[in-house]
Amino acid sequence: MTLAASATVVAQGKYPDKPIRVIVPFPPGGINDVVARPILQKMGELLQIAMVIENRAGAGGTIGATAAARAEADGYTLLLGAASTMAVAPAMYASPGYAPDKDFVAIGGMASVPSVLVTAKADKFKRFADVVAAAKAAPGTLNFGSAGAGASQHVQMELLKSRLGLNMVHVPYKGGAPAMTDLLGGQIDFMLEALPTAIPNLQAKKLVGLAVSKPERASALPDVPTFQEVGVPDFLVSTWFGLFAPAATVPAIVQQLGAALSRALQDPVLAKSLRERGIDPMAMESAEFTRFAARERERWKAVVMQSGIKAD
Repeated sequence: MTLAASATVVAQGKYPDKPIRVIVPFPPGGINDVVARPILQKMGELLQIAMVIENRAGAGGTIGATAAARAEADGYTLLLGAASTMAVAPAMYASPGYAPDKDFVAIGGMASVPSVLVTAKADKFKRFADVVAAAKAAPGTLNFGSAGAGASQHVQMELLKSRLGLNMVHVPYKGGAPAMTDLLGGQIDFMLEALPTAIPNLQAKKLVGLAVSKPERASALPDVPTFQEVGVPDFLVSTWFGLFAPAATVPAIVQQLGAALSRALQDPVLAKSLRERGIDPMAMESAEFTRFAARERERWKAVVMQSGIKAD
């Protein structure tokens, strides 16, 4: 569909007139799905059309993101963009297949998810201070897992290591689920895990929370201190998500989708449900979210360069 034809569709009130496909560039069942599904469902209700998730995983999310960048810019193929694909991957891959600032237009922010440092080894690590002491006493012996090189758990831990001068070994997995399985089984020592996927195991006492990356304690985990409280000031990291369209999408469609996203995030029932699961709604309109993503690219590029992270 040409730009002129797309504009005519919007002007005549015919958009959207069929389901909208949203590419999630990671396997189903992870934090991306946890965030995307309830928000997209509410958007679909407001637009009176189905929002259909298509999980297209591989290469740290770059395969799905590339597919979205090359899709027809008619408003019917969108991308769930995350910190890993829109801020980390461009610095980590020589040729990721897309340029976030050139191949996409931001529709708006969706959510920000704080992280919590967790361990299953409660006998050894009761407090965050125990982690620091053990890491400094025996450099290179402790390890941490992640969903893969460049995943949020990975780059956030690299930043934490840098802040504290710690030497810990990264153990990459092909997805967050197998990493969590090994963490629960004691095969790895720690993960800096997204709050929503950590909370069930923390509440079931299968994991111990050592510190959370929020300005204040998480309401679902009142006994877990913040990083500020354990002596790491300003360690406010999160896994963020937003909705993007191919760059040539006409502004009228972007605005219509952005308005629906904003209204969805303002729904009190949805907002309450998200916060109860450790997800903070992130209602940023297109221009503001574009600026935010640009700042995040610079932030994580510095971490990637300093730590020497390489793609698997």
